[in-house]
Amino acid sequence: ISLRYSLNHSTSVKASYSQNYQYIQLASMSSATLPTDAWIPCTDQIKPQFAVQYAAGFFKNFKNDTYETSVELYYKTMKNLIDYKEGLTSDDNMGNNPDNNFTFGSGKSYGAEFFVKRRFGKLNGWVGYTLSKTTRLFPEINNGKEYPAKYDRRHDLSVVLTYDLNDKWNFGAVFVYATGDATTLPISRYFIEGRIVSEYGERNSFRLAPYHRADISVNYKFPNKGKKWNSSINFSIYNVYNRMNPYFIYFDTKTDLENYSITTTAKQVSLFSILPSITYNFNF
Repeated sequence: ISLRYSLNHSTSVKASYSQNYQYIQLASMSSATLPTDAWIPCTDQIKPQFAVQYAAGFFKNFKNDTYETSVELYYKTMKNLIDYKEGLTSDDNMGNNPDNNFTFGSGKSYGAEFFVKRRFGKLNGWVGYTLSKTTRLFPEINNGKEYPAKYDRRHDLSVVLTYDLNDKWNFGAVFVYATGDATTLPISRYFIEGRIVSEYGERNSFRLAPYHRADISVNYKFPNKGKKWNSSINFSIYNVYNRMNPYFIYFDTKTDLENYSITTTAKQVSLFSILPSITYNFNF
């Protein structure tokens, strides 16, 4: 259900209410920083995820619609969520039934979204920022205490700019920033009967480094000159300042069995450093 009321030609308010069922769910290993997400279909044991969302927004345009602005608030509750039981991994198979690996709980998400867009003249673009919080509550996880969801991102910022120099040349730039994913890491390690045993902290109590990067592009349109087709060439640089964003982290462990000592170093793996590209486009 969605309602919108126009206060005048440039101002409006909106409110909405929705209920959704999802028949496939995402299960994430919080103790494995290597991406091991798995999509799990509904079964006799796994019920469909059910979500209820409330939202309200205020929309305002300025200077003859040159600028569009909006502020939206939302609150979402979720039931029948799944997660791996404490101490289990995606490779475990309890009783030859993988559904036994999961425990069930609820969650909630709420926040505010801010948006500004300019669409006039040679310089156009938009800025979007989301301030949000997403949590989970499972009786069998984290001693029954609420904890952050893996993809809880407190801050999410996107900036997009384009500049049309003339009919041939166009320039673009993009910047994105997001809070790092939540994860569960060991807080200590012990020798027990000759084996290394890890003690983990609270569920998703650690954060990976924030994700951010900037991209730039230049586009040139070739003159048509009466041809039946148009063409252009684009040069772009992805991650222009070569930010090493974390993809996952792993632990390099060195042990001294004689002295019963363990040295553990966390190391980060990153993908997609600075990446230039050239693209030629044509259409009939």
